[in-house]
Amino acid sequence: MLKEIEKRRSIRQYLNKPIEKEKLKEVLHAGMCAPSARNTQSTRYMIVTNRNALDEMPTLQPYMQMMKQTPCAILVFGDLHCESNPTYLYVNASAAIENMLLEAVHQDLSCCWCAIGPREERIAAFRKYYGIDEQFLPIAAIAIGYGAEEKTQVPAFDETKILSIIE
Repeated sequence: MLKEIEKRRSIRQYLNKPIEKEKLKEVLHAGMCAPSARNTQSTRYMIVTNRNALDEMPTLQPYMQMMKQTPCAILVFGDLHCESNPTYLYVNASAAIENMLLEAVHQDLSCCWCAIGPREERIAAFRKYYGIDEQFLPIAAIAIGYGAEEKTQVPAFDETKILSIIE
């Protein structure tokens, strides 16, 4: 198994240190390599490094307090022009987000995935604050930077979660 899978943790404390552009580009590249339903590649991204815009995020979604420390956030959207079923937008974006989280760990960065949708009030708040066109569905924000905390690795594999094996 890839070591990044077990190493990844949701980090909520960040150092005041900018991310190198090349590392951020690699994280985005990983997201764009993700599979999507019918290969629509419907996921879109917005990079936020403006301190005021990052500090405002917790007022739009209360579980984003870490944005007040992180040097960067990646907002993740679904493009409604690519996909008529919003459920597929969430699935496509989730695959892209997981790829980005793992690549962030590979780049020695820390991150935290925070949902925006499907909560309508949060979707509306992000659209309004960031001037997002109705074509784009705000799905999530990823805090990304150099972590200022360590979290212990807990064993995740649990055979009782396997419902059955069909041979």
